[in-house]
Amino acid sequence: MASSPGAPKTRSSAEFVESSVLEAIVPAKSDVNVEEELRSWNGTVEDESGSILPTISQRTVLLLDEQLSVHVVFRTPLLDDAILRSYLARLVLNLEAYAFSTGPPPEGEPKAGPTKELIFSTTIKDTEQPSVVRHGEGEGAQTFVMWKVEAFIARPQGRFHKPAVYFQPMASFKPASTPKRVDPEDEYLPSRVPTALNLLQAFENDPALTGVHPRLSAMRINKIAPSATSVVKEMVRPIRSGQRPLFRVLPSLIWRVRYARVHASLSDLSLLVSLDLEVASYATYDVRIKKVDLTLHGGEVTPFANIHDPQAVHKPGDQITYLYKIRPDVGADGTPALGDKGHYLTMTVSAQVLMSPTCHPNISIDWKTPVDFTSATEQSASMLKTAHRLSTPPTAQAPSPDGLPAYDTQPPVPNDTTPNTINMTLTISGPPTVTVGDTFTWTVFITNRSPQPRNLAVLVIPRRNRHSDKPHHHPRPSTAPSTTAAAPAPAEKHLLAAAVVDENVVYAQQKSARTETADLVCLTTDIRLGPLASGACYTADVEFLALGTGVLGVESVRVVDLGTNQSVDVREVPGVICVAKEV
Repeated sequence: MASSPGAPKTRSSAEFVESSVLEAIVPAKSDVNVEEELRSWNGTVEDESGSILPTISQRTVLLLDEQLSVHVVFRTPLLDDAILRSYLARLVLNLEAYAFSTGPPPEGEPKAGPTKELIFSTTIKDTEQPSVVRHGEGEGAQTFVMWKVEAFIARPQGRFHKPAVYFQPMASFKPASTPKRVDPEDEYLPSRVPTALNLLQAFENDPALTGVHPRLSAMRINKIAPSATSVVKEMVRPIRSGQRPLFRVLPSLIWRVRYARVHASLSDLSLLVSLDLEVASYATYDVRIKKVDLTLHGGEVTPFANIHDPQAVHKPGDQITYLYKIRPDVGADGTPALGDKGHYLTMTVSAQVLMSPTCHPNISIDWKTPVDFTSATEQSASMLKTAHRLSTPPTAQAPSPDGLPAYDTQPPVPNDTTPNTINMTLTISGPPTVTVGDTFTWTVFITNRSPQPRNLAVLVIPRRNRHSDKPHHHPRPSTAPSTTAAAPAPAEKHLLAAAVVDENVVYAQQKSARTETADLVCLTTDIRLGPLASGACYTADVEFLALGTGVLGVESVRVVDLGTNQSVDVREVPGVICVAKEV
């Protein structure tokens, strides 16, 4: 019995594959109903090589960072519902988007590079239920199966001149059942297969082997691996794809982030962030910015009083600035908790582009960049040294030649000053408390304020023993015979003094002398630097070992000019409190 016109026919899988077409469509309207548009189509086709849905107009321009709805349309001749569902269950659908250049690169730029780049890829899962629409009657009746896929137009990593994007849907038809292949337990010695050639057969009659029959199978040398092409792969059939329209791609928003140091306390490592969003002028589309958000990994972000109106429409060329204050998490030592590479600033922007009265695509920007707070830490350390130097009150009297004047309190250099005068600024900083037996470090910051380069040496002078000149016992009176010498003539000059011959005086001096141990030992003998240019600075570390408890210090820090051998002692040096170790 012949089937009636328009009734679904029973087709084999081969006919189903050969007569089906797959195509990706991007409608020009944001809220288009593809099913209603398809039902209202009269079936007229003006161009046989055009789209399988000619009644739906498509977009010509796409935007970077756009959340796009792509309709994957599968067209096949009219089939019975049960057969159609069984065939659709065997379909494997993929959708990919590629970016490539549509023009040659500018002059001077290398032409080498990738021809295209994959920016989006997804697989349509079996759980996603498609829309099925039957259209037409008689021999021209067809079935349209449509899937709606949310694609993201990511920014390509490569540089493409006049970039464009195209979508490539791919579908393959799996077999109804997977044949089972019985693998032998031992692939080297399968059953019912002749044994391989014996490579040592020529040595069987060797009298030196005394009856031993050596054997080496050729399969042990050249393994014959089983074929990797399975029967399933041979039976998978691809489905023909329709046209692939090209879409120009443009950015709608351009952003820039700038950082500035916050003028606050020295221990505050916060940075001022300026986020500039600019509406691209060459896109010629208005933009409505819905949301702008900044987050810091390993810290906190505080927005300023930015007036953000999500309903405001920004014209091409407009620039919107947002201000934020970012502060990292600080460790026990006052430095950023995650170091110089652990803090990341993430920017999230949601906006809507008004391309036409019926097309309002949405864009979503998720951008991340590292933030280095260690430069702020180094700057804070330098400012701490400057504050320590400025906090020393200047003396009203004339400066002592034993100390260097501070930077702000030093009088201007007169014109008749000799070039050999040492004109330096010395700042010393160190820990306030240390433990007995531990080493610690002083940081010496030297600035050359003289108009000429200097070769310098820095030495640490230990504290003097002030009890050596105060004997505890009075010397006994001398009992040695004294010798009286004749008075010399007035014209006679003695080059050497008279020797001390009284042993009582020498004995008393040695007995009364006190021997004291050093409480603070400098492990750095000297620091030599230079030539240090005019206006340049240098930072050096001086290491000490604490051996006693209490308030320890040194006598002075001596700066020696190696060119002129002039020296000056800095006596206002910091002290350190040394405590005993806890048991």
